[in-house]
Amino acid sequence: MAHHGAWLRAHPAEHNVILSMCQAAERQMARGETPDIRFVTLSDEGEPQVAAVQMPPHNLVLSRAAGDDIGFLAGLMAEKTPSFPAIVGPSDVAAAFAEKWTKLTGQKTIEYMDQIIYSLKTVHFPPPVAGSFRLAGEGEAPLLAEWMMAFARDSLPKAEHLSPEEALQKTEDRITQGSLAVWDVGGTAVSQAGVSGTDSVARVSLVYTPPDMRGKGYASAVVARLSQQLLEQGRDMCCLYADARNPVSNSIYRKIGYQFVGRSSLYVLEK
Repeated sequence: MAHHGAWLRAHPAEHNVILSMCQAAERQMARGETPDIRFVTLSDEGEPQVAAVQMPPHNLVLSRAAGDDIGFLAGLMAEKTPSFPAIVGPSDVAAAFAEKWTKLTGQKTIEYMDQIIYSLKTVHFPPPVAGSFRLAGEGEAPLLAEWMMAFARDSLPKAEHLSPEEALQKTEDRITQGSLAVWDVGGTAVSQAGVSGTDSVARVSLVYTPPDMRGKGYASAVVARLSQQLLEQGRDMCCLYADARNPVSNSIYRKIGYQFVGRSSLYVLEK
């Protein structure tokens, strides 16, 4: 972060996952723990060119690239034979890395998801709908864990699907942290949205509405109110990553005020 932090922060939405991983590692170190985080960075005469970060066993996350050294980066990493289930990063960088990785290792890569990266500094509130915004409560953990599993099945590669036990633990942790919000109608949660990211740039995720509650404006309402709350609490901006193949969610985010930043692709590696 001392060498590359300013460069990464210059593109806070595209680099939000990397920055949040680094912030989490710094907090672990401050508690006297040893984080399992791995970096490969390339510089040209001290100027950052590209970075790759991983917290095993999770995905390899790539930064933007200032040069054409993606193949060189892949070559350096292939010599160490690291293991990761998928590659994610700006679409041009991820595609170039995945192609080179396959040539070097023989491990095939498959493009699983094309995402649009959005950022927001001002919320445009959607038309009012019944209900109200609030944080999720402890008693809702079993229901929201079901939603978290459904979200993973609908949106994420198989390697990131959750067991009931994992989903419940993640949900309980988020409720304790205050990082899971819901839209409430008559005392019942009807839609959810989560938040992660860094102290300066929040990343909205886990947006999910069960099928029988869709089309009523609940997702728009919970994302808008959560985004506004985060800005009021001092975040410089909010960002989110949306599946480019889902016109409904992209329309929702744009109407709320989220603006196009770039594209991100996820490539799954065959075992």
